[in-house]
Formats: sequence, structure tokens, C-alpha cells
Amino acid sequence: MSNSAWKKLSLVIVFQVSLMLSNLVLAADEGASNIKLKIDFIDAVEAKGLGGIAVVGAHGMVGLLKEEGEGWRLNALQDTVDDDFTCLGLLSESEVLVGGSTGKLYLYDGKSINEITKLSEYDEPVLDIGCVDRKCWAVGARGMVTKSPDGKEWEEVEIRDVTQPKMTFSGAKVADWYFGVSNVDVDSLKFTGNVGGQPAVEEEHFIMYPDEGFVQFAVDFDEAPAPTVEFIFNPGPPFRAGDVSWNALLFDGSKITLAGEFGMILQSEDDGETWTRRDGSVVKGEPTPAYWLTGKQNGARMTLAGAAGVSSLSTDGGKSWTVQPRPGNEGIFGIDFLPSGQPIIAGAVGLIGTFDNGEWKLADRTRLRLLSWLKNPVVLEDGTVLMLGGRSTAIAFKDGEWTRIPVMRD
Repeated sequence: MSNSAWKKLSLVIVFQVSLMLSNLVLAADEGASNIKLKIDFIDAVEAKGLGGIAVVGAHGMVGLLKEEGEGWRLNALQDTVDDDFTCLGLLSESEVLVGGSTGKLYLYDGKSINEITKLSEYDEPVLDIGCVDRKCWAVGARGMVTKSPDGKEWEEVEIRDVTQPKMTFSGAKVADWYFGVSNVDVDSLKFTGNVGGQPAVEEEHFIMYPDEGFVQFAVDFDEAPAPTVEFIFNPGPPFRAGDVSWNALLFDGSKITLAGEFGMILQSEDDGETWTRRDGSVVKGEPTPAYWLTGKQNGARMTLAGAAGVSSLSTDGGKSWTVQPRPGNEGIFGIDFLPSGQPIIAGAVGLIGTFDNGEWKLADRTRLRLLSWLKNPVVLEDGTVLMLGGRSTAIAFKDGEWTRIPVMRD
């Protein structure tokens, strides 16, 4: 993809994120004459040891949602910090890690919130946190990748020299064939292809552009065997290695999976020492990769979703991925698995739905009076999924039924 195309996509994503991270909104309750303060739930996670669902939002909003009657009541901290909170990670049943918009990391215990450290030398947001047995990873904008053995001491992880396993070209005609990544290490590049039964000759039959990540075929290649390529690369746009927004991480205690800009899915099974790209392919013409925003893992089942309604599913621990049908063009901001194993999504313009028998079944937004985005599917112990989002919106899904839930505030 050209630099101008990347800039356009970046502007779209920045606009979407700015909507999600909007300030506290004043809005009138339907049928009410008074104006009530509405809160955007940017992230949420069930903290059983705290007796509720930890939630965060803009302007230092952090607190607990606790079930009360037919609805949920928000108990928000009054003595908080001056930061816009962006994401949560469950360190233990009674301790929650909180990421901030300027790279700071905090610990919330239900009674107070305290700064732990700053994860980035830049004032870039923390975008996702994952912990297993107190071992944690956190990622964010501008290449932020960090890890911790205990949730307290953190160290930066630099992702370089990513392995791209062998990819087979889907065609052999005269064209520009793109690898989907840039900053390819020339010395590591292994390209095979025949013309007229003989190995192709560089500069005569093809020209390699490693920094931009594509090869130009000057003539038609033999289709059997098809051309192949493998190499080592540094993630990021051309000539700017490392400048990647990592928006989603999946961590099972040993294997870490990262996803974000440029459609990249990277995995490490040795605590971040080495990395392998997954779901790579060679395409004719400039690619239009997914922009991953969210993901979830349940054993070997993994799912990622993102802008423009894209989503993919893996059933082998992330080694291979299958593109799912799109529920529409709205961005998917949150995804999880139902107890049945099927995905459930939340997204822009009130998008919520479940995937069943190869298709999405979307909720009736008009009936549910959905006027805002939703982002945070929280799967509760009884099988209920509580969807949380903008303007204090809460929607419950259970036994195939969607119900709007009132949110009260002290």
C-alpha cells in the first residue's frame, strides 16, 4: 500500500478511535425532562474478588459495576488521577491493571488507583493488557511492547528480525506482487521462480523492492512449480521499522500473539526472543490489509476483529486463520467467545451480534434504542454476556435474547 493510502487509512482509524475515546457526554434520558451525566465505558473486565465488573473511561473514570435489581450500579472512584484510561488487564481476581492514554500503567484494587510506571518514552496510549498467573504483557501505539513477570516490574521488548515462513504466490503473471510487509532483510530473502523451466534471473525477469515489500515480474513465470518467497523483516511501514500500533494481544501464559496495523499477526513462543508472522500471503497489486482492533483466545481457538467489520478465526492456536463473513461495514471494537464457542461482537453504531451456522445474527438496534458504540463483551459466570459501551449503554445477551439494562450511578 502506498504512503498516501496508509495516511488515509490512519486518518480513518484516528477518527474511529477519537469517537471511542470521546469525553463524558451530556445527554437526555428518553422520556425524562432532566439531563443526566453519561459515561463512556472504554474497557471492562470482571473482577470476582472485587465483587463486580471493573470499568474505565475518560477523565480518570474508574470504578465497579455491581448488579442491583434489574440493572447495574456504577460505583466510581472519586479520588482518581488525571488521565484518560484506555484498557484493562486482570492481574488477579482483586487487582486490575489500567492503561492510560499517555503510556502510563496503574493498579486498581477497588479502593484506589496508583501509578506503577510509564511503559513508553513517548506519550502514546496503552491499548491492550494480558496477564496469566501474574505474568503480563502490554502493548500500544508506536511500537509499544512490554512484559512483566509480576505486573510490577516492566521491560521493553523490541520486535526485530521477524521470520516470514515460505509463502507461495497465488499467480505468476506480469504484475507487482506484494508480501504484505515492508523492511525486508535482503540477505535473508529466498525467492524461487522459473521462467521457461529455468531459474528466473534478477533484473531480467524480476526486480525486488525489499524496503517496500514487493517484487515486480517483468515476464510471466512458470505456474508449476509456483514462485515462492521467505525472508526476515522488521515490522512497520517502509523505512520506518518498529512504528506499528499494536492494538490487540492474546496471551495464554506461554505463547504471545500480537495484532494491529498493516494486518500483521505475530507470535512468539519464547517470551519475545523470536517472532514469526502468521497469516502471510502474496497478493497481486497493493494490499488492503485488515486493521486489527481487538481479539480473544479460548484455548486453541483465537479470533481477531477490526475496522470495516473484518474478523478472522483460528482453531490451531494462531498458526492458520480463516476469514469470517462481515456483519457489515461498521468497525468491530470488541469480540469474545460464547460458552458454545461461537464469537460474539460489539462495535460501531450499536453493532452487536453472534456468529452461528456461518452467518452473523445481529441484534435489532432500533428495538434496543442503540445510539452509541459498544465495545466490551463481558462473559459472566451464568453464561450472560454483558455488552458495555458509550453513553452508559449496557446490553445483556442470554439464551438467544438481547435486553437493554439500566445503569445507575451513585
